[in-house]
Amino acid sequence: MKKKITILGGLLVLQAFLILAISFRSEGLQSHQGMQALLDFNREQVDRILVADGEQRSELKRSGDSWTTAEGFPVEADRVDRLLDRLKELQHGLAVAQTEASLKRFKLSDDEFERRVELYADGKEVASLTLGSGAGARRSHVRAGDGKEVYAVALGSYDLPADIAQWQDKTLLQLEADQVAAVRLGDLTVRKEVVAAEPVEAAEGEEASSEAEPETTWVAEGLSEEQSFDADNFERELNRLLTLRYTRAASDAGLPETIEPVNTITLELADGETRSYEVYHEDAADEHWLKVSDRDEYFEISSYLGGRFCEHLAADKLIEVNEATAEDESEPDAEESSSGAVEGDSAGSETANHHGADEAKADES
Repeated sequence: MKKKITILGGLLVLQAFLILAISFRSEGLQSHQGMQALLDFNREQVDRILVADGEQRSELKRSGDSWTTAEGFPVEADRVDRLLDRLKELQHGLAVAQTEASLKRFKLSDDEFERRVELYADGKEVASLTLGSGAGARRSHVRAGDGKEVYAVALGSYDLPADIAQWQDKTLLQLEADQVAAVRLGDLTVRKEVVAAEPVEAAEGEEASSEAEPETTWVAEGLSEEQSFDADNFERELNRLLTLRYTRAASDAGLPETIEPVNTITLELADGETRSYEVYHEDAADEHWLKVSDRDEYFEISSYLGGRFCEHLAADKLIEVNEATAEDESEPDAEESSSGAVEGDSAGSETANHHGADEAKADES
């Protein structure tokens, strides 16, 4: 009996060692697998990227040191670089599944998927990745190329937008304030004036400060004495235009042929060139679009910015009439009117007196 107990005890110890060994081996394999790159490509050679979601597709092309859409519209290069870095750094551990049926379960089949990205170099596909269902916070199930192995990696569908508008360079229309010399709003011209600031005197015992920065002011031309210009609001609205980030650019905004711009803003640039912005509001869809003179595309902007450019960056909103001055100028007319009335009353009294005297004489006779 004692011998049997000893044998059974030995078997239990051996079983424990085997379980421990298998566990360590699995962890080692998982760790080793986790260090493997998911995609193998040279990011410097990639010159074309396709991103699709089943309904939309974005095509990006390298043009020298920059990136554009297939139509040649500028793309946000930093976003493309971040995507390539992210794909290059993707690593995987053990496969979650590796059967044909699992591809459909994780939305990784050719017919159903969340995103698919294809990388090309010199016309040849060098890597592809299909992204399917979520696998946790900021993680998704993916498969590389035509393989059936399903992995869970740190990548989301937001990293792979299929809408081309999300790749377009939203800073394309932005200008620095010192590039603008004047602004025309209909008949109103507002010109920049740079005035040298007076140097600030140093207090006793302090070092003299460096030369003061020049001051920039905006002056409206051709105003009458009773008109004043709201320079603060003008500068605020102009800054919105200069730092504009549009929503999307399109070759055709679908605007009615008869539509007229609500407002036209023309910038006179310091280099002698001009740039005009025609602001359109399409009532049916409640969309605001810009047509910029030095671009072929239309640019959709938010309703908020569209409203500001239509209603606030306009001459009638920036010119105010000084009521006190207007009243002062109108007072002489009132005095002349009242004095005329007094003279009229006086003349009427004299006429009435003459008529009264004539009637008295007639009664006496």
